[in-house]
Amino acid sequence: MKILVLCFIFTLLAGLFFGTLVSIDSGYVLLSWDVYTLETSLWFFLLILTVTTVVMYIVIRASLLLLGSDWRFNEWRKERGRARARRLTTRGFLALAQGQWRRAERQLRSSAENSDTPLINYLAAARAAYEQGDTDSTDELLKAASQSTKGSELAVGITQVQLLQSRKQFEQALAVLLRLRSKHPRHAYVLKLLVKTYQELEDWVSLNELLPTLKKLARIPAEELSKLEQNVQLQLLERAAHSYGGTQVQSLKDIYQQMPRAMRISQPIVKRYTELLLEQGAEKLAEQELRNALSSVWHDDLICLYGRLNGDTSQQLLFAEQQLTERPNDPILLLILGRLALRQDDLDKAREFLQTGLKIKGMPELHAEMGKLLMAEGNETSACQHFQLALGQ
Repeated sequence: MKILVLCFIFTLLAGLFFGTLVSIDSGYVLLSWDVYTLETSLWFFLLILTVTTVVMYIVIRASLLLLGSDWRFNEWRKERGRARARRLTTRGFLALAQGQWRRAERQLRSSAENSDTPLINYLAAARAAYEQGDTDSTDELLKAASQSTKGSELAVGITQVQLLQSRKQFEQALAVLLRLRSKHPRHAYVLKLLVKTYQELEDWVSLNELLPTLKKLARIPAEELSKLEQNVQLQLLERAAHSYGGTQVQSLKDIYQQMPRAMRISQPIVKRYTELLLEQGAEKLAEQELRNALSSVWHDDLICLYGRLNGDTSQQLLFAEQQLTERPNDPILLLILGRLALRQDDLDKAREFLQTGLKIKGMPELHAEMGKLLMAEGNETSACQHFQLALGQ
């Protein structure tokens, strides 16, 4: 408002000034060319000259604008396009987050060309198209994303894999991942996606081959990597046990021996390996492998499994007694020794082991075995007391 008032005052003063000049003397201008002459006052001539100059400027400027050669107009137009693209991009991502796939695709696609980050627009639009089941538009947008930014092939490929995995299309995802890995063999996230795909496809052989590379490059936490490796080895054992051709036992043995030492002495693997050997009727080999493993890894489940083996009881008892020197206060080991002694009908030795175990810990299993021993001796009253204790009564 102040500016308008100042302009009005300035115009009024200028009018008064020039009006005073005109009243003093109107001046005289004579233009002559050939036989033509033009006579007018100085002030009218200056007015005509000013109007003509302004009109010519407007005409020339309008022509430049129409022809698109005015850089200031072009810059204004581009900035206006970028601002609109930013607004549409924001709306597009909001629609994407809300699951409005069609609107998201339309807004993100239309704003991609003028966006500061066309790659992100195209990738997000591809996801929206994929959620609609429009594979043709998805492929088109992924291609546009790859062409929009130099060096974007990896980002586009990873996005494509994620979309395929979300729809459980793991075979197609694997094909893309193998292509990416051939060009980016050391990329940690590509390796992680490959692990997930192999797991979903239950391709344990390929995943086992990938493990050495994962240890070097994937930056997976040691505990997580150990669980993964353990699961892979367990699955390979299961696969060998259920294969055809009558070579299950040899296949199990080969797989177990090819494992890294850390896996060969892993309690879940040793336990399952022994159980699978027993299922195949290879009890002697199962006893031998379990005995070898127990020298490196000690676990209650393993020693209990060892006590259930139907092998050479005297050898089993001898091995278990050797372990007692290192673990004299292990109630589980004393329980297994008592069972093995009972199996050999050595009641005195069984009583010694079971009574020692009960002094350390009153386990129901120890009471149950003591009840069996007393029943074998004919002491039914004491046997019933131990059976009641075994039942928690």
